[in-house]
Amino acid sequence: MTIQNLGTKTTVLSLLANDVVTATGTGSAVDLQLYEGDIAVVLDAEAGGAGITYAVKLTESDTSGGSYSDVTGGAFTTTTANTALVEKISVNTDAMKRYVKVSVTVAGGTGAGAVSVVALGSKKYG
Repeated sequence: MTIQNLGTKTTVLSLLANDVVTATGTGSAVDLQLYEGDIAVVLDAEAGGAGITYAVKLTESDTSGGSYSDVTGGAFTTTTANTALVEKISVNTDAMKRYVKVSVTVAGGTGAGAVSVVALGSKKYG
């Protein structure tokens, strides 16, 4: 399934709010129960500093506070040291568990770049 009717049915989901990411961590759980089909997920990462890389991926769980595992096809390209990156991936919510989080791994020191992840998806009813 593809994203349809971008003007009225598609909503923006903030999976990781725009902020400077200095250390490895995860975003808050986002409930995908009301969504169907493919969602486009966009990473916007600022250069993190000399030698700093960001590895960003989606994780999923049946419950918001449960154990999270990697989403198949849900990893972005690891940023090159001190280089900005904008990338889009698509994942199918029908094949995912109910809750999703973004996991960011910072390598090479203390990050100094802003990172955000948003998704565009269509609700089942609306």
